[in-house]
Amino acid sequence: MPQEHPHLPVRPSWICARCTLDWPCPSARRQLVAEHDPVALGTYAAQRMAQAAHDLPGISPADLFDRFLSWTRGE
Repeated sequence: MPQEHPHLPVRPSWICARCTLDWPCPSARRQLVAEHDPVALGTYAAQRMAQAAHDLPGISPADLFDRFLSWTRGE
């Protein structure tokens, strides 16, 4: 059976390597929540957001926050 690609970001487009949705896709979010405690998850997401801000200069800071950090609060 072929190995499936994990839900990881493809840079510089920041799409998911597996499902091609904007990363972090819903599956990546579930995986990250399962793998990290809340503080580590927030730190990881903030680091990826900073990288994405460099790669995707046309996306507003508010949209980057919504995409990369807002979901980490678990609300």
